Amino acid sequence: MNITLTFHAHQPNRLIPYDFFKIGEHAFYEDDELNGRVLSAVAERCYLPANRLMQQLIELSDGKFRFALALSGVILEQAKYHRPDLIDSFARLAETGAVEFLAMPYYASLASLYAPSEFEEQVQEHVQLIEQLFGCRPTVLWNTGMLYDNAIAAQVCDMGFEGIMADGNSRMMSNRHTNDLQCAPLIDKTKTLIRNRHLSNDLANRRVDPTWSEYPLSPYTFADWLTRQEGQVVNLSMDYETLGERQPDTTGVFEFWRTMITAAVFNGNTFLTPGEAVRKFPSTGTLDCPNPVSCSTYGTTTQWNGNVMQQEAIKKIYDLEASVKASHDSDMIHVWRKLQSADHFHYMEKSNGFTPYPSPFDAYIYYMNALADLQVRVKREAEMNKAFDSKNLA
Repeated sequence: MNITLTFHAHQPNRLIPYDFFKIGEHAFYEDDELNGRVLSAVAERCYLPANRLMQQLIELSDGKFRFALALSGVILEQAKYHRPDLIDSFARLAETGAVEFLAMPYYASLASLYAPSEFEEQVQEHVQLIEQLFGCRPTVLWNTGMLYDNAIAAQVCDMGFEGIMADGNSRMMSNRHTNDLQCAPLIDKTKTLIRNRHLSNDLANRRVDPTWSEYPLSPYTFADWLTRQEGQVVNLSMDYETLGERQPDTTGVFEFWRTMITAAVFNGNTFLTPGEAVRKFPSTGTLDCPNPVSCSTYGTTTQWNGNVMQQEAIKKIYDLEASVKASHDSDMIHVWRKLQSADHFHYMEKSNGFTPYPSPFDAYIYYMNALADLQVRVKREAEMNKAFDSKNLA
């Protein structure tokens, strides 16, 4: 069987407790110390040991094992500042020639839903960063949370990408085969690689669930499941934090993956990167997806926009697009874009287990206060520019 494996990694810029009295007076919103501390902890438990394991597997298999990484611009930015050794570790993987880096919206934003032109700019910024750091140009896109619909696929095609990742949840798949490449309606140049949701979640979630009927899962059993799959290619995709963070080293996660990958190669399976898969296989049909889907639990977008707080925050951040860009202030545009990260809206959801805030309401208040300060700064900048222009015309 042909197999693609993609890991996604992103760390948000968490906000300080930004209260009302800081508005107009305090222009730095991020808890840089917390962001650096979290990144370093996750790097030690997950990213660095996982990178070492992946490199060992590539070397032990003489390059037969291949995989892809979707790394947000935000995590790479944090790594350059707090953990440059992490950038070096990813660069060593790039040097093997067996790792493909996928394109993403730089800020892990929802721009593909709310601001298509901004989405394209963020993807272009991310592509430039990947080229700068790792010397390769992405040809396949992994959107935030695997956001996908017909309109997004069409735009990604217009941007020149060969492929886009999508989640194989039941809201989208209908009678389609998860392991076959598809194309969105009226598109033939950009293929959709569909995540095998069931097998991916076996690895990401159920492997450590003692109530699961297959617990404890043997790596040889999972390798056999892969070998018996039908279709063109089975696409496995999950957060990189699965290895060592969500599933600690004490669960045997690294040894499980070492054994599973080795067994899958031994069984005669072929590992491909997503770019290799879209170039190797033709589309088997049309995948019609008029409404946005994601790889969330329910396959929807409600983890970001399901309540009134989230909806108001999203509206206000994207309503600022024209005025922020009119400032031509690159620092201000960068701050505005960092506030677009989908995590900020996810933290406003009651069921979020990863939030750094006491409650969804606190997340909302801190965010809206920071946004109010940004609005003040944008207005001041516009008034200064207007005064400067008037003086020059006088």
